[in-house]
Amino acid sequence: MATSSRKIYGFEKPRLWTPPLRPLTRRTSLGYEIADFAAEIGSPFLPWQRWTAIHAMELLPGGLPRFRTILILVARQNGKSNLKRTISLWQLYKRGARLIIGIAQDVDLAREQMDLCVETIEDCPALEAELRGVRRVNGSENFRLKGGGRYKIKAANRRAGRGLAGVTEVNIDELREQTDWRAWGAVSKTTMAVANAQIWAMSNAGDDSSVVLNQLRDAALSGRDPSIFLAEYSAPDNCELDDPKAWRQANPALGHLITEQAIRSAMGTDPPAVFRTEVLCQRVDQLDGAIDLAAWNDCEDRAGTMDGLRNRIAAVFDVAEDGQHASLLAAAKLDDGRVRIEVVKAWGSTDEARTELEDLLARVKPAAFGWYSAGPGAALAPLLRRLALKYNKRPGKRDWKHPETGEITGGTVAEACQGLASLTLGRRIVHPADPLLNAHIGGATKLNAADGWRFTRRGGGHADAAYAAAGAVHIALTMPEVKRARLRMLG
Repeated sequence: MATSSRKIYGFEKPRLWTPPLRPLTRRTSLGYEIADFAAEIGSPFLPWQRWTAIHAMELLPGGLPRFRTILILVARQNGKSNLKRTISLWQLYKRGARLIIGIAQDVDLAREQMDLCVETIEDCPALEAELRGVRRVNGSENFRLKGGGRYKIKAANRRAGRGLAGVTEVNIDELREQTDWRAWGAVSKTTMAVANAQIWAMSNAGDDSSVVLNQLRDAALSGRDPSIFLAEYSAPDNCELDDPKAWRQANPALGHLITEQAIRSAMGTDPPAVFRTEVLCQRVDQLDGAIDLAAWNDCEDRAGTMDGLRNRIAAVFDVAEDGQHASLLAAAKLDDGRVRIEVVKAWGSTDEARTELEDLLARVKPAAFGWYSAGPGAALAPLLRRLALKYNKRPGKRDWKHPETGEITGGTVAEACQGLASLTLGRRIVHPADPLLNAHIGGATKLNAADGWRFTRRGGGHADAAYAAAGAVHIALTMPEVKRARLRMLG
């Protein structure tokens, strides 16, 4: 697409937002007062920041804020920090807030937000005159005003905010990084005893593991929780990456803080999923996924079967890290060199698997059997070793390097995981689009190790089916091929 010579600007209004109950004026929204304050301290709002402050700070007829939770979604580097810093300082200096908490998944990010507040105070004589002191001791980082107001930072974990009460405002940076509810559960309750308290959550879009962000967004869009305000500056689903209108919708600071050239550069260097979430503020299935999902979807074959492949089948068993899920996957090399994967069975506990696995393998009769001995599967080691000896000790396998005990260990784990990723990219995998396997493959991300990388699950969850699939494919490709004459005899 040719670059236009005309400068383009981001949109002032978000694509998705919670409409006001009545016309917003200086009488019905505190946002106007906040915008005035921003100008007074020498940090005037951009158009989108002013719009957001006015709509997020809508008042009910009785004078209380309409919203308890404010969720702002916007692409990176558009001025979220400046908006939040200004509102926090307004709360402390103009509204007499007693305590504000800033949290982030990485405490360094929370510290950076606090430092921005302090820099703004020190650059404005009227604000600096009210500053009592700044404390920078790990575990107790805060600044105080002479009137008693305090800004304190915490890491986003289950201890965030515990022991604190009477909090007027909570600031959560990059909400998408919260992959469980522990930090939210701890910090959100600190505001319950303050009638006009608010939680401000700022983020760009995440992926399926961003459970807190995704649920709050869904609650706001559905109207299920009217106390949540949503302003989402995002590109529409399925838009083209090079659509300037999509850029403008996700980047309201385009033309002010961000240049068109910078976006084009990011488009040319980022993987599509990264560009969509970071620049277009679109939710994606996965970030830093171990398996390319577009390629995985291309490998789908619902009509195929394992019929005729019995003497080529490799079966691998794996247990999830928390022991609450286990999977048995099978793989077999096709005549054209591709490898077909299928889920044989999944269980909700190791006890269920222990009871059924032996009889199930007796029906499948795999040509080889493997398991990951360094993981939670070790709890079933006596059973798994005995089964491996039964299915791996067969004529014609004397030169096979896979151990008779079936144990997949050490560098072989990385080989299996990376091998499945590479084969998927090359469209050398075939699978029936099983929902369980798709979920575990889609949730698997990379855990770097000395011998490369292996699967992990961002934010917890299960990846045992992905591990079992990788192991089954690895064994299916490394086991010796049975001669066709023998295949006919055994068939």
